[in-house]
Amino acid sequence: MASTRMSAEERKVGIIKAAIPIFAENGFNGAYVRDIARAAGISEALIYRHFPSKEALYEELLSYTRSMLAASGPEIEALEPGTETLITLIYLLVEVIMLDVPGRGSDQKAHERLLFQSLIGDTAFARRHFNALEGYWSDVLASCIEVATQKGDIIAMPTPPANRIWFVHHLAMALNLCHISGEPAFSYEGTREELAEQAIMFCLRGIGVIEKAIKRDYDRRKLQAFRKRIFG
Repeated sequence: MASTRMSAEERKVGIIKAAIPIFAENGFNGAYVRDIARAAGISEALIYRHFPSKEALYEELLSYTRSMLAASGPEIEALEPGTETLITLIYLLVEVIMLDVPGRGSDQKAHERLLFQSLIGDTAFARRHFNALEGYWSDVLASCIEVATQKGDIIAMPTPPANRIWFVHHLAMALNLCHISGEPAFSYEGTREELAEQAIMFCLRGIGVIEKAIKRDYDRRKLQAFRKRIFG
């Protein structure tokens, strides 16, 4: 067992870091507190001093999702609902999922593995993750689609706005899954960055944004600067 004295917060962070790969590899039901304790170099009893249950520890793993939402929150809240904001949000959604976020590489990969493991397991982590996203993004995106539709920048279609946004998210997830282990599982043409831009254009057209609006409001340099300002 570890003998170095640590603060309560340091110990908690250490437990979370030890738990991430175990949950990612085994899912919620297959991860055992004793294995997490062994990986953290502490006793099971000490884990329960910081987390009342395995469920509480599992919930804490959503910290990556929360941190990303918190980082983007003020910037996004300052944007006016409309076509340009809709394009900006679709751009961010695809790029943040498909490409590495500076300074968050290890957390991002661990989060991705947890998410995909959950989707083929008990779905508990995935449902919590998607609920967090929906609670934050749904209203602003719905407002953007409404304004853009009224302006004539989005064609009418029977697909509900919420479904259109989830289609964007899930396409980006699927493309990311093909690259999650390093060497792509499927050989697309072009670099990963080029693939992300192609996916963004595919998504914009897929949710109904007209070509005139895309040409008017899709400024890649401006979008890149916005992303860098939020995430570094």
